[in-house]
Amino acid sequence: MLDLRQLLALRAVAEHGSVLAAADALGWSQPTVTHHLRALARVTGAPVVESSRSGTRLTTAGRSWLPHAVAILDRADRARTEVAATLADARRRIRLGIFPTAAARLLPELVSALTGAGYDPHITEGELHELTDQLGRLALDAAVVFDRPGDPTPVAPGLERTSLFTERFSLIVPSGHPLADAGARPLRDFGGDVWILGTSDTDPGDAAFVAAARGAGFEPVVGPRSDDYRVVAAYVAAGLGVALVPELALPSPAERRDDLGVVELIGADLSREIVLLTTPTLHPSIVEVIARTAIAGGMASM
Repeated sequence: MLDLRQLLALRAVAEHGSVLAAADALGWSQPTVTHHLRALARVTGAPVVESSRSGTRLTTAGRSWLPHAVAILDRADRARTEVAATLADARRRIRLGIFPTAAARLLPELVSALTGAGYDPHITEGELHELTDQLGRLALDAAVVFDRPGDPTPVAPGLERTSLFTERFSLIVPSGHPLADAGARPLRDFGGDVWILGTSDTDPGDAAFVAAARGAGFEPVVGPRSDDYRVVAAYVAAGLGVALVPELALPSPAERRDDLGVVELIGADLSREIVLLTTPTLHPSIVEVIARTAIAGGMASM
């Protein structure tokens, strides 16, 4: 069987004129060079070198082998270099998942920070169950997710969890609502309003709100439903009800809307934890970059 070491030995003898000089150049012993030349001769069916008082030279078979040996060894060197570069690039690639509400506020700074740290971010936006599934299959390296109130996101074995920040829920109301400009108010002041909730009756966030409403002395009247906060805001702006939204989903100062009012609630602990989940193969330094950037972005939106 052909072996690259046989071709290395042949090329070294051709370049240096003797087995001893070839051994020195390769950093091998003289018997090792001789062994590989004999092995190449067995593959060829004829000697590839011959010795004389003036040194060692290639035979006709050896000279026929030489251009192929040079080409094969050069291609092997290029292959090693290209594979090493590909692996290096792969080690610098990071697959980051994030839920849509957080993406609008956190993603630009996260991409900028990762790129600045020398990484190539590949972003996946998805719902909570999609991101946790991909993490469990190691299709993602990290994901920014959230814990629903009273319902921590389950973490697959081996994943690491880093708490980022606590995100409060605020109330959005139509701009014409009597309490639109009333400042912070208790939840009970909105007991007579229609409430826009999510599409599922089992949603833990909505369940936490309903429990808080009952604790405040009222049973919420449910109006239109949506899981898309943009649709929820449109419903509220149209006067169809009021809704709780997380801080990341609130309009930024540049996006403030004249048709919506934001009311801070007092006396009700309605919040959720924003969490970074990472695979154990992710280097701690890049986990720190993601966490630090996400925390700063989260704090800026509050």
